[in-house]
Amino acid sequence: MSIRPYTGNTEGNHPTERPGTSRFVEYMEFLFGVKSLGIYANRKMRGSQDLSVHATWRAVDLTGKGTAKQNANSRKAMVEFLFAHRDTLGIEEIHAYDGVGCPIPNLTKYGAGYRCDRDAWKAWTPQRNGGTPGGNWTHIEIDAAHANSVALIEKSFMLIFG
Repeated sequence: MSIRPYTGNTEGNHPTERPGTSRFVEYMEFLFGVKSLGIYANRKMRGSQDLSVHATWRAVDLTGKGTAKQNANSRKAMVEFLFAHRDTLGIEEIHAYDGVGCPIPNLTKYGAGYRCDRDAWKAWTPQRNGGTPGGNWTHIEIDAAHANSVALIEKSFMLIFG
């Protein structure tokens, strides 16, 4: 895979729907039986004065359904899939708050995060983490090209599944 630039919140608030993001969420719900906890929110990041990527319409929080074990199994499969296809799907960041699906062994309750500008996972610590240690959901950020285009999302999944 390759190192790619991380967009983060540089675009600022984007209060209108990005149709590619919505279509991406539909694929995740269908493929992994997860549900969306939300996409757009014009707010600051937890513990920061910086704008959340949720305000750009490029971030989504997804959780599994059913029991805790079913939730974890769904998210594990989803995170492993997203990491395997990160370039094709334009994945910029993944937050595994409880470490589910992350390839780093023996994580603490602070979980880990993947980012495209280092093309690697990083274990989180009490001082540096995603703001919700042990959370039972996964935060995903996609690039603007995918967020803006249903056609690109469709093409990306066709490349994966043929």
